[in-house]
Amino acid sequence: MKRILTPVVLSIALALCVASPAALAKSKQKASPEQKAAVKKCNDDYNAAIKEAKGKKGKEHSAAVAAAKKSHKECLATAHK
Repeated sequence: MKRILTPVVLSIALALCVASPAALAKSKQKASPEQKAAVKKCNDDYNAAIKEAKGKKGKEHSAAVAAAKKSHKECLATAHK
């Protein structure tokens, strides 16, 4: 009985392990046109800020780049909601 039960239990456990990620995965939603436009605007603003920061030197440059990255991250977070 033990010879029969062990492979069956192992097979069921393996099947559950393989099937569980597919069952728990979220379906990806397509971005709406408004979201796409918001992300594009965020990226354009970020690229403009980086171009502007390239003209600066030293601490001003690093501060401008950090501010651009922070605002870009915040903008993308609000755009995806």
